[in-house]
Parts: sequence; C-alpha cells; structure tokens
Amino acid sequence: MSNNPNDTEENSIALDENRAFSSKAIRSLMSRIGDGLMSVAGYEFVDVEEDDEPDDDPQDRATQHREEAREAQLAAWRTETQDAAESRKTEQAQFQTQRVQCIAKTRELAAKLREHLERTATEPAPIEDISAVAALEIEAPSPQPPPTEEDPDYGTDLVDQKEYRLPGTNLFDDAKDEQIIFIDPDELERQKRIVQDTLDDFSVDAIVWDAIVGPRVTQLRIKPGYGVRVEAIKSLANDLARTLSAESIRIQSPIPGKPYVGIEIANGNTAPLGMGITLRSKDWKNTDVAIPLLLGMELGGALCIADLATAPHLLIAGATGSGKSVCMNTIIISLISRFSPDELELILVDPKRVEFSAYENLPHLVRPVITEPTLVVPALQWVVREMEKRYKTMAPARVRNIAGYNEKMEQLGKKKMPYLVVIIDELADIMLTSGVDAEISLARIAQLSRAVGIHTIIATQRPSVNVITGMIKANFPTRIAFKVASQIDSRTIIDGRGAEVLRGQGDMLFCPPGIGLQQRVQGAWVNDDEIARVVAYCADQREQHFKTSITDLAPCKADENPALRVANDADPLFDDAVEIILHDQRASTSYLQRCLRVGYNRAANLIEEMEAKGIVGPQIGSHPREILIEHS
Repeated sequence: MSNNPNDTEENSIALDENRAFSSKAIRSLMSRIGDGLMSVAGYEFVDVEEDDEPDDDPQDRATQHREEAREAQLAAWRTETQDAAESRKTEQAQFQTQRVQCIAKTRELAAKLREHLERTATEPAPIEDISAVAALEIEAPSPQPPPTEEDPDYGTDLVDQKEYRLPGTNLFDDAKDEQIIFIDPDELERQKRIVQDTLDDFSVDAIVWDAIVGPRVTQLRIKPGYGVRVEAIKSLANDLARTLSAESIRIQSPIPGKPYVGIEIANGNTAPLGMGITLRSKDWKNTDVAIPLLLGMELGGALCIADLATAPHLLIAGATGSGKSVCMNTIIISLISRFSPDELELILVDPKRVEFSAYENLPHLVRPVITEPTLVVPALQWVVREMEKRYKTMAPARVRNIAGYNEKMEQLGKKKMPYLVVIIDELADIMLTSGVDAEISLARIAQLSRAVGIHTIIATQRPSVNVITGMIKANFPTRIAFKVASQIDSRTIIDGRGAEVLRGQGDMLFCPPGIGLQQRVQGAWVNDDEIARVVAYCADQREQHFKTSITDLAPCKADENPALRVANDADPLFDDAVEIILHDQRASTSYLQRCLRVGYNRAANLIEEMEAKGIVGPQIGSHPREILIEHS
C-alpha cells in the first residue's frame, strides 16, 4: 500500500465511481447478506404462500368499480333492447292481424252502405201519384175577420177547417243511379297504403286503423302510437295531399270522443243527394225532435237532422256558389214537409228578389216575401212586438215555454200557438243599409224569443267581421260554414279552421250548439221543379192568410236610418270633403281635419256620413278605410 496521500484520494474516487450500483442490486445484495447471517445463526428458511392480491390502491379500486358499473349497464341495455325487439315483433304481428281485420271491416261497411242506399232508393212510393194529389178538391175555408193586435189568433176556439195533408215524398224525383259506388275498394286500399307509407317515411309511429265512406269524402282514421303527439300527424297535411295527389285534405285532430285522428279525402265518384231519398229514410220519419231541419248526410251514411228548437237560431255563411241557397231551400222544404200552416208561420226576407220567389204562394207566410231592404227593420221590430205579446199571453197560463202552452191549449180544445221562423237570405245587404237597427233587433230576438217559439235563420256570402259582428255571433251559437276563400273567413264563421278546404256544392261543416265539434255533412239537393210542386200542393189545400199588422208596415224614414239620409241635411262642406277624399285617395278623419281646417268632431261626422252613403267603407282595425267609388 502506498503512503502517498494523492494516490489514496485517486483510489477513493475510482472506488466511488465503481460503487455506482442500482437500487435493485443493493436490495439483492442486502437480501443475500441477510440470508447468510440467518444461516450462520442457525435459522432455517420455510416457504410461505404469499398473498397475490395487489396493493389496495384507491385509484385502482375506483377504476375497477367504474368498469363493473359499465359492464352492468351494457348488460341491462342489451336485455332492454332484446325485450323491446321482442315486443315490437309482437306488436307488428298484432297490427298485421288488425290490418287484415280492418280491411274486412271496411269492405263490410262499404257493402252495408251500398245496400242501405239501394234499399232506400228502391223503397216503394206512396199509393197516390202527383196527378191525383193535384186533382183534389179542397173546400175553401170559411171567411174570417182579419186578426188584430188586440185579438190574437191563438188561444181561441178552434175553427173548423178541412184537414191539411202534409206533402208526400212522391212530389220529389227518384234517384237516377241506384247502384252508385262512391269509392272503389281497390282505390280505398291504395289510399290507405299511401297514407301509411307517408307516415312511415316521416318516422311517425301511427297506423291506418279503418275508413268511413261518405257521399263526397272518405275519412281514414289514424291511430297514433304510444307517445306520439297529434300535432305530428296534423303537420303532415301538405305532404299527405302531395302523396295522394289531392287538391286538399282536412285533418280532424283528434276525432271528438274517439282515440283517432281523421284524414278526410275526396271520393272519386260523386252523385247529388236527392231530397226525396232523404225524406223517405227511416231516420227522418222516426225523428222526434221538435223542429227538425234536414241538412244532409254525414260520414257513414247517417242523416244530419238539426233541431231548431234547441239551436235556437242558425247562422249560415259561405262563398258564392258553395251551396248556401240550396241549403236554405232544403231547410224550408223540411219545415213545410213536417208542419201545417196552423203549426208554423214563416217570414222570408229576400233582398236579391230571386231566391225565395218560388214561395210566394206558400200558405205558411204571414206576409208576402220581403224584398225591400227598407222593410226589413220594421219587420224585425214587428217580430219583437209579437214576441212580447206572446209572453203576455203565456204568463196567465203559468207555463215556461211554447211546448207547455200548446199542451194546455190542446187539453182545453183551443188553438195552439204556432212556431214563427224568420229566414233572411242575405245579411250583408241589410247590414249595409240599416246595420245598427237590424243588429239590435236581431240580437233582442235571439236573446228572448226561444221560449215563445220564434227562431231566426240568417245567411250571408260575405263572412266579414262587419257583417257577422260579435253581437250576432254571440247570439247565434249554431252555425253552418260552406267553402270560403281563406282561414280568416273560416274563423269568422265557426271560430276555427276547416271551411277553406271544403269541396263546395253542398259540402259543409255543421257546428251544433253545446257540443263544440264540427260535423262534415253533404247537403241535400232540391231543384226548382220539386219546390214548385211542393208549394203548389200546399197552396191548393189552404189559402194564404196574411196578418195586417205586418203587411201594413211602412219603410224606414230618413231620420230613422242614417244610411238613407237625404243630401239636404248634409254638412255644407260635404261636397268639398268628398272631392278631397276621391282626389287624394286618403279617407281619414285627421286628413280631412288638416285639409278643411275644421275640428275633429266635424271631420269625424263627415267621414261617418260618407260611410252611410256608401262612399267609403267601414273602419277595420288600424287599416285605412276603403274608398268604394272612383273619382270622375
């Protein structure tokens, strides 16, 4: 060994460099040293089974729990998916079975409807024919003094008269085609398949359940699946119309009282529904309503018969040529086919002069047909007085309505109180000439006349808010809507959509009172020859007996009707105001106020006077008034 300090330092540095062992080598070396020492001390080594479990690391345990939860969730999802697939297969099998049953049921219903129509059309007519009825000699009634306001013609002793016979169904034409098929079964199946494919294309879980065939339209009833909203089917109206190549379809969502959504599609074959066929049906003969109105046929072949006694007033509106006038003719024919002149009185208002001219000789009239607009308000005021007189007559009898009064009169052997029905063909013309007075009279009649048997039926071809006002709508809950031009007109009539997609020619939506639903009805058809035969049959049995209290009405005076004021009472600036409005095409009160340098009240009076004389239109919301005449 060298004694040189430098050599010692160098050797220690080299030793330190050679001592650079790994931690694993050190642990192995220490283990061997320990084993050797234990052997020298006399200890023996025994093999002991060590626990293979890893160290309890919290992070590893959480990861393991997540994996186990994921596997459990996947297993649950697999089970749920398999169960859903099995349930879907079962439902598809059930739907397939139901589809086959629905097809059979639809064909059975079509066969029943065809059989019903054939049986109704081939029903034998009454024994007497038209010539025999026309040849009857009816003894003229004994002359009677004209009734007065103080001496009513009801509640008195019965007058001996020849028995009155109601018109028979032999006065109406027979059906031309008794074997008509409204829709071919193959075409019906094609429509159902197209609708089902369209629903599937848009992922709407629904099935075409069955179909109801009507005279003009067929209703496919759709049953939505679980969790399917009705709006999902309703929103496909345009797509369904495209796939069916239809002009328009109507979706009723849902059908009231049924778990279905209705899709109404036009039939390929159509035929007019004759008035004679409907009057020969058992539904009409067996009806027990107080004042039946035959409107037409519903979907499925049942007759739509409204009760005017519970209506108690009817509003009819629709575009020109949609079947409004024919509907009113069927209503009048159904009334005179059920009631005699002693049981029913009529007041007909026809500003167009051509609609009700066929009923001039009808014995049910209490005065000739009113054709002058200036006589409408006095006639309505007479109805108000008649209503008050009836209330005074019924008060001593201690009855609540006309039915109770007539029952008492029948027990006493006295004359019954007849029903009185006022029918106005065109309301728009009356509202234009005497709007406020006519509206007030109609509202009062509608509010109070039900108990005394007075009812009103009004019709218009202009369903706007200034004709069908809020007061009229509130007092006429029963409404009929024919085809209109827009949804706005439909909402004005029936407070909802639907009338804009009707087909016309008698296709209507009937809204009965107190139900809140719309019934699709095909109106019956009656021609002029049938009307003439029925009126002639009634006129041959009974002479007309007008009431002088209503036949002597005077037209509205100028001071009673603002629309008929003469020019002498006009404002001195009226001509200048008209010239300004026509030249500048601006009809507003503020504009006249600035141009003429007058106050607001005088300018407003000038505008109202122009509206009364038909120069400008009414004020509708915030829109400017319409100028109705041109500047010359």
